[in-house]
Amino acid sequence: MKKIASLLLLALTLPFLACCEDDTDSNPVLQHPDSFVLNVPPFAANNVYDLEHSTSVELTCTQPAYGFTAATNYAVQVTLDEAFTEATDEAEANYVELSTFYTTARMDVDAYELNSAIISLWEKAHPNDELPADVAVTLRLRAYIASSTGTDCFSTPITLPHVHAVRMAAPVALPESMYIIGSLPAAENWSKWVKFAAVNGQPGVFFTVVYCNGDTNFKIGPAENDWEVARTYDQLTFTPEAVENAGACRGTDSGNSAVSKAGWYTFIVSTKVQGKEIAYTVDIRPAEVYLIGSAAGGSWGFADEWKFEMPNGDGEWVSPVTTAAGECRMAVKVPEAEWWASEFTLKDGSTIFWRENNNIVSGWADNKGAAYSVDLSAGKRVHLDFTHATGSVE
Repeated sequence: MKKIASLLLLALTLPFLACCEDDTDSNPVLQHPDSFVLNVPPFAANNVYDLEHSTSVELTCTQPAYGFTAATNYAVQVTLDEAFTEATDEAEANYVELSTFYTTARMDVDAYELNSAIISLWEKAHPNDELPADVAVTLRLRAYIASSTGTDCFSTPITLPHVHAVRMAAPVALPESMYIIGSLPAAENWSKWVKFAAVNGQPGVFFTVVYCNGDTNFKIGPAENDWEVARTYDQLTFTPEAVENAGACRGTDSGNSAVSKAGWYTFIVSTKVQGKEIAYTVDIRPAEVYLIGSAAGGSWGFADEWKFEMPNGDGEWVSPVTTAAGECRMAVKVPEAEWWASEFTLKDGSTIFWRENNNIVSGWADNKGAAYSVDLSAGKRVHLDFTHATGSVE
């Protein structure tokens, strides 16, 4: 009789336990693991990792114990020191994080990207020293759940004692031009690719001044009439200023980007090589245009009293009245750039012409020719139509 009772009790208990297990599985609780293991590659102590002649370096790790099976991303961090040091108010971090992230516990780390990080770290720490044949490199992984905040977890570090890194040319080149197309007036509702101007002396950085209606959709790309290389929203990184100033966001369809706030803006596209790819960063600022030079009272900078008046909507910009005679010099304000890096003139007195990387030392007339120079006298105003790339003096 006792045996029958025990069996009955067990039969009643098992479903309850199963229910508890099912409830735990269906309602997982996020754990915050202290660390996880980055495995030391076989023969790492004696192996020479020749990054110059390799395509990748294989790394493997255990998965962080988040308490459930999570879609985990892994980023590789690199230092030339024995330990990782975080940034402080007085000093930078002693490591760099590679831009490529991985989604499995086995990853083939791009050799060129790792090589570039090592070269960058060495030149920062030893600016006057030659790179040795081999360097010791310490690696760790930063794991995180892409859809959750506060899930960063760092692996145990490993050291590769013999890594051969060299200075080598990038496998891709920075773009030499940049265009925008979209529902903005200058692009004539997706029918015209509007060319950016190059920022003087800053390879891979471009800017343009455009008016955007509310909810303007657009695409940016390095080639005219080439939809294949035009970047989608997910292929661009928008700065916090672009989001705040213009409401930069995902567009309505086809991978478009968009701005939700109407206004005149300076778009700045900065590109840089990341591994074997080109990374695009888009900054958007309220447009500011200035008169410069002798005709502007001798002001050779961005002086508020010589700022053009912005039109209310798509229309003409108008300069302050000139106070003296002199060659017309004008510039758009671009963050962290001097006025001459974003200068322009009126070719033949009517067409906006950007300085870009033209060598204008003493003036447009002397260095480019009379067709690119506009002489101003006192009492004149310059009118600019950026939508149609034209201008005049009145």
